[in-house]
Amino acid sequence: MFLPVMVIMPQKFAICFTIGCTFIIGSFFPLKGPKNQLAHMSSKERLPFTAVFIGSMVGTVYVSMFLHSYVLSVLFSVLQVLALSYYVVSYFPGGSAGLKFISSTLTSSVFRCFGR
Repeated sequence: MFLPVMVIMPQKFAICFTIGCTFIIGSFFPLKGPKNQLAHMSSKERLPFTAVFIGSMVGTVYVSMFLHSYVLSVLFSVLQVLALSYYVVSYFPGGSAGLKFISSTLTSSVFRCFGR
């Protein structure tokens, strides 16, 4: 059911996926407490992850509900998936360091293949 909804009606998928991401963020609040979670999300180390993730969610809703753009809805949904995965991985111990290592390795491999 995922792929047909994404291809036929990406705006519907984008809204549903954004609601799901909101629930994912909201699920951390009862575990840590609202004040602690907000402080943690806005700490110096976490602020870039939080800003990109919440920015992609706001962008997805705006593009889907107000602009009604097929292409931009797909683009922002992909951006939101990437931001969600980076946000979740950054919660694991060593997750952000491992993600940076993997991304730098992939980047160097691509540059080696295509030349720079």
